[in-house]
Amino acid sequence: MKPVRPPVLPFVLFLAALSACIFATAPKVLASAEDQIDDALAASKAWVAQIDAGQYDDSYTFGCSAMHDKVPQERWTEVLKALRSRWGAVVSRKQISHIYKPNGYEGSEGEYMLISYDTSFAHLSPATEVVVLKWENGKWRGAGYNAGAKASPDNSAPPSPSSTTETHTESHVKPKPQ
Repeated sequence: MKPVRPPVLPFVLFLAALSACIFATAPKVLASAEDQIDDALAASKAWVAQIDAGQYDDSYTFGCSAMHDKVPQERWTEVLKALRSRWGAVVSRKQISHIYKPNGYEGSEGEYMLISYDTSFAHLSPATEVVVLKWENGKWRGAGYNAGAKASPDNSAPPSPSSTTETHTESHVKPKPQ
């Protein structure tokens, strides 16, 4: 009686397919955050869309580990419900800037993107929204959300942040190497 050998070809094909999947995703995971500005802008829009829709638990899930370490989910939901219910629905939103911060943000290490919007809400116009994203495990994750009424013209606005550790960019323009 001959020993029964498992078919080799299906196993080889399975390994080839698995390798192809791994190598197809590797460039995205290994890419730097600086090369993924369009992805950051898309992630920001998706995140504020969740918040706009009242999907606060989903928006918390989209957050990075640093956000989860600082803000419990119950607090995140409570604050967003309180603010967004008073402001009403979004009437308009226009991205006004994005700032890539390769060397951390507000004492946290890592690569961050700050995206600002001019926004009008049904009961709060004009307003400014700032979305903070962190590059984590090869993709942009939510790190912070802040919104409120714009300062009136007679109040002095805070100076634009600047340092050698950040890159200011216009919409959809990749930062220049420093």
